[in-house]
Amino acid sequence: MKKSYNSTDINQNQSQELSKKLYRSISEQAKRLDDARSCARTVVDLFSPNLLIQRKKLCEYCERLIFSDPILYGRKGEELLWRKGYYDVVSTSKKLKKKEYLPEEICHITAHINAGIGFYNHMLSKLQYNFNLNIESFIDFSLIHSGNKDVKVEAVDWAKQSVHQCLIYLGDLSRYKLEIYPNWESALPVRYYLQAVSYKPDYGMPHNQMGTLAMNQNRFLEAVYHYMRCLSCKFPFEGTLNNLIALFDRNSKFLEQLPDKNVEGIIETEQSEKIKIFIARFLLIIDVWYFDKKVNKVYDLCHQTYKNLEECLTFTKVSTNSESGDSIETDYYQLNHLNGDKIFKIIVICLLCISKLQLSKSPQLSTAVAFTLGIYSQLLKNVSNRIREGVLNFPCNENVKGKTGNGILKDLMAGRKRCKSKLRRRKALKNESEDESELSEHEENYSSSSDSFISDDEEEEVLDVSSDEDFDIIKVSDESNSGTPKDILTNGLFNGATTPDQQNPEKTEEDLSKIVQFMDVNDILEIFTEETILQSIKILNDWLATDLEVIKSCGSNTASLLRQITHLLNLVNVNLLSPKMIGVGLKNTEIINKGLRIPLSEDILLKGVEILKVSQETLDWNYADKKSLNTKEEAVIRVIKLLSFGKFLTTLNETGISYDDGNNIFVCTLNDSKKDDDKDSKMLLDEFDSSASTTTCNGTTIKSTSTPKLEGDSGSKSSGDVVGGQLNKMKHMGQLWLAAEVRALENRVGAGRTAALSPYLVLDADALIKYTFMVKQLVHSRKFIVLVPTAVVSALDDLKREKIEARDAIRWLESQFHRGNRFFRAQRPQERAPVPFIKYPKKKDKEMHVYIQIIECCHFLAEQQKGATDVVTLLIGNQNVLSNGENKEFSYVGLALSVGIAIEAITSFYGKWKKSKGKR
Repeated sequence: MKKSYNSTDINQNQSQELSKKLYRSISEQAKRLDDARSCARTVVDLFSPNLLIQRKKLCEYCERLIFSDPILYGRKGEELLWRKGYYDVVSTSKKLKKKEYLPEEICHITAHINAGIGFYNHMLSKLQYNFNLNIESFIDFSLIHSGNKDVKVEAVDWAKQSVHQCLIYLGDLSRYKLEIYPNWESALPVRYYLQAVSYKPDYGMPHNQMGTLAMNQNRFLEAVYHYMRCLSCKFPFEGTLNNLIALFDRNSKFLEQLPDKNVEGIIETEQSEKIKIFIARFLLIIDVWYFDKKVNKVYDLCHQTYKNLEECLTFTKVSTNSESGDSIETDYYQLNHLNGDKIFKIIVICLLCISKLQLSKSPQLSTAVAFTLGIYSQLLKNVSNRIREGVLNFPCNENVKGKTGNGILKDLMAGRKRCKSKLRRRKALKNESEDESELSEHEENYSSSSDSFISDDEEEEVLDVSSDEDFDIIKVSDESNSGTPKDILTNGLFNGATTPDQQNPEKTEEDLSKIVQFMDVNDILEIFTEETILQSIKILNDWLATDLEVIKSCGSNTASLLRQITHLLNLVNVNLLSPKMIGVGLKNTEIINKGLRIPLSEDILLKGVEILKVSQETLDWNYADKKSLNTKEEAVIRVIKLLSFGKFLTTLNETGISYDDGNNIFVCTLNDSKKDDDKDSKMLLDEFDSSASTTTCNGTTIKSTSTPKLEGDSGSKSSGDVVGGQLNKMKHMGQLWLAAEVRALENRVGAGRTAALSPYLVLDADALIKYTFMVKQLVHSRKFIVLVPTAVVSALDDLKREKIEARDAIRWLESQFHRGNRFFRAQRPQERAPVPFIKYPKKKDKEMHVYIQIIECCHFLAEQQKGATDVVTLLIGNQNVLSNGENKEFSYVGLALSVGIAIEAITSFYGKWKKSKGKR
């Protein structure tokens, strides 16, 4: 009996036979390419016409093989295509080059890399079309949107994996370009790698490649972050562990080259050196924890690193000579300040260490948790101070006395029912209030359309209540506008006290929270979008929400941390349901009901991280595929998540946090007295193993610290082996908090000895022309309100034909005014007050006319602060003005001093300011 065959089986057998023949042809072609490559003596030999044709044929054959039988030969074809078609050529070129590539060699290699980038873009489009893949939400370049419908499931799984591999290949090819052009930005390869991570977060290969890229550019913090992310993935790359060990070895050698003493001798301008030392010490701690090494003096190292972080967080961005201040690439490589991205990586590295120590049940877990909570405390304090400073620089035109705050917290605490009823009431009243709201919006737009975000009435109180230590002005106001922000802050901070520390902190926070709730929602959201450290705080909140033991230990041991959390939550409690919100496309119901499920950019970056797995289970990852959020919308959702964490803390009795419905704020009732905090910290530190020597600072006993070197455990027991887990955690946290209290005490005492600096700085034309870099640093410090009088702008306009520096100054002023800066603005039309009892000369030359107008501007600012001294300083760039130049009949210095205005050379003022920063 004859065996029957159907047409399907025949076609499959024929296809398999063709695939086998094609695979044999590819193998032979690859062998010929290997032989020719081994015979090459120069880079140019790799690009002979014959080899170019053979490589092109190989790529075509591999592509045919991959798509003819993807299940059997897809992976093999991919590997041969990448290795023989592109990678081997680049790797051989590196070996054959001498010191540097010749121009002809660069042309050949660049053309080869560009061809590879084009080929893999084509592969992505073909994979999407042939296997009907939906990858538009993961890839940011255009692809084909329609494709084949009849595809096997096994083939689709392979195609998804192939898309992931193609993105890695595109990143590798772009990375090879950086080796030829080292001054190019690394954004392009990182872009492809991040898309690969977003597409398949379980695979660690893209993180390994980004770590290698960062390590080649001596960015150790970024390299450690990516290597540890790779090792935490479900499918890590095999060679990553060795890469991480080698990186830690390089970091240890860097630390060994440092002097044994602390780095206090480094001059103030070398901020980058201090940040490098902090990062090196931090990575040394991570080396100890991640590999669970037994190291002596690890607590001293934690304490010193904590102090370094506290100092580094005070560093402001140092402006460069470029017109825009800092380019993206310059900001990424120059460690002149800790930006939000670096802080984010530090936090994630700490959490990855904690996760690994939890799995191994290491006794060092409590130390790592305490150190991470110490960083958390620093970030809370830093962000709260900056938000507070920003809030006091914005207008608040509503009367807040006797009113209940309108922050969104009430809607979150009440739930959906209240929210829906509130929306119905708004809808019913919409037609009645339409005209009134339009008028109100018109008035607000008009009031905020000037060069500064600070209103005329409230700008003078901006720096009176600042927590900065560079100056301390006490204002006694004659006005009594009850219920206004001015009255609230004056009564709350300056009612018989000289510093905010002497006031009732609860009253101060309550007043400030009330102002936040009645601010224009667009103004406060602008402040939130600038605070990129909020991303790190949100991630730490997610971790704490899943680790109840840590939160409960905070309630019993470190109440000050919970009060810091409460203070920040009250600062972000704003009216996110306001109809006046601009630039936010989210509906009110979407904000309240779906806000917690919307993933933010930090959630997407950390998708799949084990320690955050519980918090990520509730996220709707499909939402990110449908809609991308802008920075303002992300700020709105981030506020919702932060307040939701506060709501969660109210459910834990150990935290002592409750919701005050009357004032619409969170309240923490634990350890209300700050003295009790100091006492608790001292008691915890006394229990700590006192192996180090102690010193006394301002009456407080602290331990001396130094940078330890890695030492093996020679049979002696460490402190972590002696004490129990819970008590050990209390001791470590007590040490960190005592260090923070002592540091704050030193700052307050040092601030009292420092001469006060004026909050208002007024510039003349010579200061802008000759000392632009000093002006930029004063502006970027965010410690002063720097004004440019109208007369100075006119003087610059007259000088622009003669001096190129004047043209540069004008361009910089235009860019700054267009961008908007609360600390740098132009004179307003009404800001001018004639000097009384002074008779001006009848004949005024141009210089005299300009300086009289400048002094009249200064006089107006000083008049707004009656009773205060040293409010305004006029900074001069021309020394002849101070000596009165050629004018013997009229004295500019005398005119300024007659109305209480300080006049000083900008170089002298700049030196005093830098010196005052050094004393702190």
